[in-house]
Amino acid sequence: MKNNSLHILLITLLIGATSASRADVVHLKGGGKLEGRIVERTESSVEVDIGAGSLTFPMSSVDRIEEGRSPLDDYDDRTRDLAANDRDGWLELARWASGVGLGTQSLRAYQHVLTIDPKDPEANRALGRVEVDGSWMTEDEAYRARGYVMFEGQWMTPAEQESILRAREADQAAARARAQSAEAQAREAEARAREAEAQQSTYGAPLYWSTWGPGPGNWPNNPLDRPQQPRAGRPQRQP
Repeated sequence: MKNNSLHILLITLLIGATSASRADVVHLKGGGKLEGRIVERTESSVEVDIGAGSLTFPMSSVDRIEEGRSPLDDYDDRTRDLAANDRDGWLELARWASGVGLGTQSLRAYQHVLTIDPKDPEANRALGRVEVDGSWMTEDEAYRARGYVMFEGQWMTPAEQESILRAREADQAAARARAQSAEAQAREAEARAREAEAQQSTYGAPLYWSTWGPGPGNWPNNPLDRPQQPRAGRPQRQP
């Protein structure tokens, strides 16, 4: 399973790597192979530069190695033959390196072109730079020059940012209002519950909100329960 996974990885890498007629080729026991330039080889491991970086493999996984000339060798030779101020020569080298899959080396050549001519359009575009009012700059610098602001990982106009912030403030204000309303309702319900409890304690019987109360029969010291006394000044009738 480990060899199969490694094989898949190598095939993926080789799709983007150079397919020169001759190069150092490392054949692995799992059936995969890698073309590039051997930069270091010891009894325990081998390191291969494929142009976009280096990969190291243990010798225990290597079946055999075929040594040859790689595009990296050609790139090094061509850089030695170029004059430092040869703008056209470095541009041609950058194009060639890109065409044979040496992306890292191609960018290095374009960077050298900018040391000669900072306004070269091809080199600037290849390095991801954009032109704003006659000046070349990085994409982030271009956004800032055009008045954009970075907000939560995205470039946008200040008006767009302000709109988002206002909408959030409105949502927060509405949420606070809902919370305050719920809290007021809870306080009112609690007050009513306390009032009902107090009235029940006073009258000794439950109150019903839809009536006038428990009625005279349940009042403490109900006057209707006391014996009736004759009124003064009027004789009582004899039976």
